[in-house]
Amino acid sequence: MTEHSPDQGDVDDGQRYSNLTSFDRGIAEIGLRPRWSIYVLTGLTVAIAWLWLVFLAAGVSQVVGSDAVGPGMVFWRELLTRFDVSPANDGLLAFILKICAPVSPGGLTPGVFVSTFLMWTAMSLAMMLPSAGAMIRTYADIADVAHQKDEKVVPLGILVAGYLSVWIGFAFAMSLFQLLLIGAGLATDPVFPLQGLVAGGILLLAGAYQFSGLKDACLRKCRNPFSILFGRWSQSYSEIFKLGAEQGVFCLGCCWALMLVMLVVGTMNLAWMAFFTLFAILEKSSKGRVTSYLSGGILLVWGGLLITITFI
Repeated sequence: MTEHSPDQGDVDDGQRYSNLTSFDRGIAEIGLRPRWSIYVLTGLTVAIAWLWLVFLAAGVSQVVGSDAVGPGMVFWRELLTRFDVSPANDGLLAFILKICAPVSPGGLTPGVFVSTFLMWTAMSLAMMLPSAGAMIRTYADIADVAHQKDEKVVPLGILVAGYLSVWIGFAFAMSLFQLLLIGAGLATDPVFPLQGLVAGGILLLAGAYQFSGLKDACLRKCRNPFSILFGRWSQSYSEIFKLGAEQGVFCLGCCWALMLVMLVVGTMNLAWMAFFTLFAILEKSSKGRVTSYLSGGILLVWGGLLITITFI
């Protein structure tokens, strides 16, 4: 396939991606309008997070009798109590409640790990998929040209599946890490924010990483995926999946430190979840390193203050 970088200004919106399948065209059209992509995907992120928070709040409150994971916990607890929904009961809502509440008075169990993994998976996908717009649009542009030349094109969903597989792996690793912290006595349970020196250390690590060369290299790859997607173009499903996974690794290298901060602010803190989602989109769609340096400086100061307060 000869190199061709489509000029979006020369293509009528009604004809754009007309050679793609309806499924791929639908995904591409979302990515084609970055502002609407932000609105729609951020709205879905908030909706999913709120739905998860409803069950999580009630589950945590009913299991451990605490509203320390965030504001509004008493309201949701009383609401579900009024409907007689409890992890101790039977039924679909009770089953969902058990899955969404990764806490257990009996200590660390396989069920707690599964719940924690599901929590991190939902959070990772909801926060990171909205920032993959550049990758989705670029692949759709190249695929559309390939279709016009009657070349075989691997569905866009395969690329996205490869991308998401990396973040599912990250969710698995973070679940193990979080439960190791609990086992070592450095944390209480998966949904409560970390405190003291551990929290301060995480903030310092995340802040320092924002200034690193590795962060900059990964950010550049996320912002400009055309050369990689075009240069590695393939008609093989497995190769496109690997290509998506590679893009996922670049995204992970760009955002893992900020995701780690969720341990400090609370893994189900809705406000911070929405903020980091928008920040990832802004960072990947802007130029230069102002966003990285600014966030890094804030995290370093925050971590330093937290450690200082701990010793006072």
